[in-house]
Amino acid sequence: MIGNRDALSISITDKDELIIASDCSGGIGHKPDDAVQVDSEMVGYFGFRVAVMECLSAGARLMAVQLMNFTGDSEWEGYASGVRMGLKELDMEDIPLTGSSESNFNLNQSALGVTCIGMRRKERHFLPKKDLSYALIGIPLVGKEVLVHRSSIAPLSLFHTCNHHPSIIDILPVGSKGVRHELSLLIGKPLKRGDVDSTQDLDKSSGPATSFIISYNKEEEQNIRKLTGGHFQSLTLFDGNN
Repeated sequence: MIGNRDALSISITDKDELIIASDCSGGIGHKPDDAVQVDSEMVGYFGFRVAVMECLSAGARLMAVQLMNFTGDSEWEGYASGVRMGLKELDMEDIPLTGSSESNFNLNQSALGVTCIGMRRKERHFLPKKDLSYALIGIPLVGKEVLVHRSSIAPLSLFHTCNHHPSIIDILPVGSKGVRHELSLLIGKPLKRGDVDSTQDLDKSSGPATSFIISYNKEEEQNIRKLTGGHFQSLTLFDGNN
């Protein structure tokens, strides 16, 4: 699956390249000054979720996960447990986890960085496919909404299934810049307001990648709807791409 990604590619051989994708969070945890109060396991899980979705959607095979823990030594195991929870959901429990913790100074707010390192065969360049349909899987949520509307979050396991499904042409997680921004990356040109029809706010942050976009051939829509269930929402483009 080929597309523009928020990930770094580094050539390592004539045939292979590393794919590095990262996410970070600040002010989310259970310190008194944190803006969103939540346990460290959940912070670790959702930080990993964003980075791994970026890595896998770029066509990489996950090789390792790195945590940069600025919250303190006491939170390491909680963050690591969240990452392991995500790895289990992906059936990748053997992936190594490493990282570092800030232990010299105590910050007033929680902070975490997560990096996923993968490997893929070097990209072959394809002409863009025409007459594709697009859908949003899950709902954009941010902050406390993630805690309140958990059932509206597209499961990580569903993302993994879609990423390997033969009827799905391309896939991209939605982050803080919103659906319209990510859809612009997917189709390869900027979309203005009014270019896309959806029941969702297309410029709202999707926080820790609570939703993702897929492209597929229109004739496969019933199969895609069955696969994604109630998480499926059509994205209709008015520029000749729908």
